[in-house]
Amino acid sequence: MYSRGPELPELLSPIPVNSLFADRVREFGDRTAVDYFGRKLSYREVYSMASSLVGQLEEKVNPGDVVALATQNVPQFPIVQLALWSLRASVLPINPAYRSQEMSYLIRDSWAKLLIASCEAPTVEGVETLRTNPETFGDIPKELEEKWGVNTSCEEQLDFKSSGRLSSPQIGDLALLLYTSGTTGKPKGVPITQKNVFASSTIYRRWFDFRDDVVLGIAPFYHITGQIFHLTTPLISGSTILTTYRFDPSYSLSVVEEGKTTVTMAVATAYRAMLSSYDGQDLSSMRLWSSGGMPMPLAWEREWKGLTGSWIYMAWGLTETTSPATLWPYPFTGELPVDSETGVVSSGVPVYNTEVMINQEGEVLVRGEQVVRGYWRSGEFQGGWLPTGDLGKILDGWVFILDRKKDVINTSGFKVMPREVEEVLLSHPGVLEAAVVGEPDPYRGEAVIAYVKPKDESLSSVLLEELTTYCRNRLAPYKVPRQIRIVKEIPKTPSGKIMRRALRDREV
Repeated sequence: MYSRGPELPELLSPIPVNSLFADRVREFGDRTAVDYFGRKLSYREVYSMASSLVGQLEEKVNPGDVVALATQNVPQFPIVQLALWSLRASVLPINPAYRSQEMSYLIRDSWAKLLIASCEAPTVEGVETLRTNPETFGDIPKELEEKWGVNTSCEEQLDFKSSGRLSSPQIGDLALLLYTSGTTGKPKGVPITQKNVFASSTIYRRWFDFRDDVVLGIAPFYHITGQIFHLTTPLISGSTILTTYRFDPSYSLSVVEEGKTTVTMAVATAYRAMLSSYDGQDLSSMRLWSSGGMPMPLAWEREWKGLTGSWIYMAWGLTETTSPATLWPYPFTGELPVDSETGVVSSGVPVYNTEVMINQEGEVLVRGEQVVRGYWRSGEFQGGWLPTGDLGKILDGWVFILDRKKDVINTSGFKVMPREVEEVLLSHPGVLEAAVVGEPDPYRGEAVIAYVKPKDESLSSVLLEELTTYCRNRLAPYKVPRQIRIVKEIPKTPSGKIMRRALRDREV
């Protein structure tokens, strides 16, 4: 099975993001580039501050150096990134909540020369650190500051007021070094070039017609989705990034209403949280709700459509594809694209200049201008084709991502896709979240085990009695969970993806 996206000649003449950003400064200098809790920074101000940092950092950073950047979604993130790119350095984005050991591994493996970090990030021995304060550009509301445990104890060490000059890197320079989440073994570095960033940002810009949009920037900037959809795409499009340090479902809904945001992309569990927190907010300003990073359950799509009148436009990609590989056509007015066999919602069609292929084992391979050539200090992908580790199918050009190859359960000789079982569980009105894993079984090899978070914990015992019968009426016998375990929380990564591995590893 094979599908190819439409041609976009613009992708064959790449331009560094800094150059495109400079064009937007000349075109829209007084337009707001970043809005942080009411503090608005214009395109001209962001350009000036990035230029100032160039002057501060040029004695510390040389072309080709890797610099770690560990903050939440604060204005400093894009400002620092533009400055480092001007110096032809690459950025290693890190979750500031990482422990010292986790951060040390990334810095050692990447050979990072400098760490720029907010107050809460740990100190890493052997690397120079510059601190930046989350409230330098605006006060975080007190109730959120307490809820998140925000650390504002450090002095601001970045200089945003001196002179300097912002320039453009070479298109072949390394722009980003992002590490995969490390679901098996140690995290692997993904080297993303300026060309890759241009390609993916341009794909989003053209596909979704970014112009003077207000982007609800809730995906973490240190994650590939936040990096491309919420940072570089708006900055080359003349749009505004409205960011709120971290995601909070109730606060984000109020920001949509008050800030009249127009587009966003978030992980599926963020939408689940907003559905649970909705309290009559006016969401009519949004022209595009989109989601990537993990599958969107069919039940959640239907619930969101009932609430807002809009589908959540699904996207599929990886860090290795610099975010987008498939997207729903925009605008989309048809029926919800669902695989009738598994109940899986399609992740869209291949984007511009992108090829998607399913090999004999059912694994999805992808090739395109936004796809990296290989891993950090490792070999290149054969023929430019990235083996994604996802299993899927292609129907009438639409790509359906069925599951992760490593998560497929082998029970009594039958293969079970956890996602198919999860779709059934999530269609039950009493289930809020669900995850399915395989656990060792002396008779079957592996047993299908389901973990369920109920919508109402007081009805857990009733729900437990109902679910096995519910599954038996909708699944082949070998797919029905041998055990269903009620839990208070389903473990997730910092970006919101459900962690099946954590469930497999837990002691029951």
